[in-house]
Amino acid sequence: MENEELTKDLKTRWQQLKDNRAKFEADWTDAQTYADNAILDWNNVGEVPTRPKRFTSKPLEYNRTLVAGIQGYAISPSLVWFKLGMENSKLLNEYGVKDWLEQCEGELLSMFNRSNFYREINPAVKDSTCIGHGVIFIDEDIENARLRFIHFPANQIYLDVNSYGEVDTCFRWYADTLRNIVEFFGLENVSESMQEDYKTESHWNDKHEILMCVYPRKNYNSKYKDSKNMPWACVYMDLKETHILLESGYNEFPFAVFEWERISGFAYSNSPTIDALADIKALNIIKRSSLMIAQQSAEPSMIATEDVRDIDLSPRGVTYLPTKDSILQAAKIGENYPITLQELANYEQAVKDWYYVDYFLALQERTGQMTATEVMELQGEKAATLSTFIVSLNEFLSNVITRSFNLLMRAGQLPEIPYGLMKQRAVIKIDFTGPLAQNQKKYHQMGGTLQALSAVGPIMQMFPQAGDYIDGDALMKSTAEGMGLPQNIIREDDDVQKIREERIQAQQEAAAQQQQMAMAQSLMQNSDKLGKAAQDGSMLQQINDQLAGGMNGI
Repeated sequence: MENEELTKDLKTRWQQLKDNRAKFEADWTDAQTYADNAILDWNNVGEVPTRPKRFTSKPLEYNRTLVAGIQGYAISPSLVWFKLGMENSKLLNEYGVKDWLEQCEGELLSMFNRSNFYREINPAVKDSTCIGHGVIFIDEDIENARLRFIHFPANQIYLDVNSYGEVDTCFRWYADTLRNIVEFFGLENVSESMQEDYKTESHWNDKHEILMCVYPRKNYNSKYKDSKNMPWACVYMDLKETHILLESGYNEFPFAVFEWERISGFAYSNSPTIDALADIKALNIIKRSSLMIAQQSAEPSMIATEDVRDIDLSPRGVTYLPTKDSILQAAKIGENYPITLQELANYEQAVKDWYYVDYFLALQERTGQMTATEVMELQGEKAATLSTFIVSLNEFLSNVITRSFNLLMRAGQLPEIPYGLMKQRAVIKIDFTGPLAQNQKKYHQMGGTLQALSAVGPIMQMFPQAGDYIDGDALMKSTAEGMGLPQNIIREDDDVQKIREERIQAQQEAAAQQQQMAMAQSLMQNSDKLGKAAQDGSMLQQINDQLAGGMNGI
């Protein structure tokens, strides 16, 4: 009875999500038609995607440049593309915290490299740039002691948001073979009809539709650690038999969703492709016209009098005109071909701008004639125009890192938490250090610092005491961290203080030793005068005065 009520509620919820998603599917089909290499069937997950038919692949080329730019400039496996910190910066002063955070960064980056993360992130980013959202599922691969990332095709995914606009619900509708279903869920958990079919191997490749439902669980007891008392419920249901295959749960929402630009009030987003559809369609029409004109120029229509019948249009062909008044000539069509080419170039540039192609290519084309400062300014100015999608990208990657961190921590694959954080309500902060994020950060944060230092330099030359207003230690730390210097290179405050104390002590000892050597040398030089009265102002006179003072004090 309980399962019947659950399956009924899930089917009702799924229908609501289907109705909501249907409002966007026509735009998604258009976007995939013009800027993707496959068109999904939104009403049949078992169908093979169709190949799009269009007159130009320029939007697809630009879209791929954008996807490659995002990965290369933000989440490349060759980069240390994020750093961990503390929301409460004072906790960084606790001994060992910075080193612990950097060790955790290393473990996470190593895990991303060992897993399929970088392979699966590409189609998720491409989905986002094409239809507006891309989804990654993050789970444990217990057998191989690593994390597992899975990109699900967009036609399988149905999303919903909470009152704060955060995606917290994901239904996945997919088809799988009977063999895979039994291996995943266990023969004892599938329906009776599946158990019966499984006895015959000829049925093992039969496809069955499954609904995976992940949503916030309303009623659970957090004191219990079993999967049915976790904050997020996960239910698998056989749609044909309306049979619950598995009911479990997650400690965090296991999906990370890259939303390009959220449409207010809905779980789905706009994308560069959808925004550019008007220009992309116009580009296709102009390209079609230019192809027709080019073909007309190469294979022109002919004008001939009625008596000319045997026309040979093959290369070097000869057509004999019956009379001197007979006519055979090419029709004059397409004289405005240059205008068509100019319009084609204009629309190609307009579409290119929608995909930020110039940002990712400008540095390659212009840095040869630019200074390092000019390059940084160009990068910052370009990155400043990308703030909207950089915010969305950082939110997506933060969810990936947070989920991965928690999975590794529970699995005991991260270093032990420092004692100074044990009793603290510490919140980890994620800073992105890839070129895309750093260009923007340097432009806004470090740009101001560098400009300020340039301005105060002449003032400090005129009034050296004015430099007391600048905290040199804080400036050094802020600059090092702002430029992405690794934490293991930046010393702890206690270590710096110890080094400074040792330096002062060494300097004092060196000064005392130097003074003693000077006194000894002076005595040696005046050894022949020891029997004579000391001259006023001599080293020997000073020693005598000191001794006399000592004697008087006895």
